Amino acid sequence: MYILATALPIIISICVVCVALMAFIIVILLKKKQPKIKVNEEFIEHLVEALGKRNNIIDVKTINGRVHFEVEDLEKVDLEELKKQSTAGVFITNQTIKMLFSYDSEAICSSVLALPKSE
Repeated sequence: MYILATALPIIISICVVCVALMAFIIVILLKKKQPKIKVNEEFIEHLVEALGKRNNIIDVKTINGRVHFEVEDLEKVDLEELKKQSTAGVFITNQTIKMLFSYDSEAICSSVLALPKSE
């Protein structure tokens, strides 16, 4: 009886830790399974238009979930329109515009890069 009384707090502690660990793992798995919003063509058209057309876009890439647009001429960019489309603001460094969207960042990059540059 004495051994059971001294072991009971240890057993309860182990059970609490196991339940907390399982809850943590479930939360992580649920976060990873959230579907990303697909990019529609109208969004891409408005985005490219706000960036000064496809010819003004030199490069597009994603870094840490943000989409980085390297543009040739910042004067051609409509910052107010970009602010409307971004979920967390527009950040500009030199010729690079960094934005965060509710859409899948990789899909935005591939969609913009797939557009042809006009002659």
